[in-house]
Amino acid sequence: MKRFLGVIAASLLFAGCQNQTIDDVQGITDISEAGWEVESFDFIDQNAEDFGLSDLEDEYWIANFIFTSCPTVCNTMTPNMVDLQEAVQSQGLDVEFVSFTVDPDNDSPEVLTEYATNYGVDIDNWTFLTGYSDETIQELSEGSFRQELRDDPEGNDIIHGVNFFLITDEQEIIRFYDGMNTPINEVITDLQQIGL
Repeated sequence: MKRFLGVIAASLLFAGCQNQTIDDVQGITDISEAGWEVESFDFIDQNAEDFGLSDLEDEYWIANFIFTSCPTVCNTMTPNMVDLQEAVQSQGLDVEFVSFTVDPDNDSPEVLTEYATNYGVDIDNWTFLTGYSDETIQELSEGSFRQELRDDPEGNDIIHGVNFFLITDEQEIIRFYDGMNTPINEVITDLQQIGL
């Protein structure tokens, strides 16, 4: 059942002042392949404690990319993820949530904790990650998650992906969803079909 979901063949949307397609990411030409593997990482969480891919062993998880001073899409994405988290919990599904900041220089653990509190996040199963360089998060975003990440040359924004990614207990990305118009019922159905 773990591989029954295919990665949908559609253009990824990007945050910031303009939309980009996945074809704009150098070296990425095909988004129809299932089973993208998430590369290993070791960062810190909102409690300033070590957190890495090994902490998600044997877990299904949903990931996204945000930053706390985001002037645009994160103000929609994070409430959508909160709604998804509440729906998942109401169905008794065992899923972890992970948000990677794309602004690690400014998003300290303390800032991320305040951000989570302001949005009513249940941190029992939602982890916010920081503690890495801009280069490291760009490599993770554009490598494992097939999403462009760059500064906006026309403003104070950061161009980043707006998708929510479903990742298996074997650390494979098997589906992604539009974080701006999150199909919560579809996500719940997918998780139930997996058997969580």
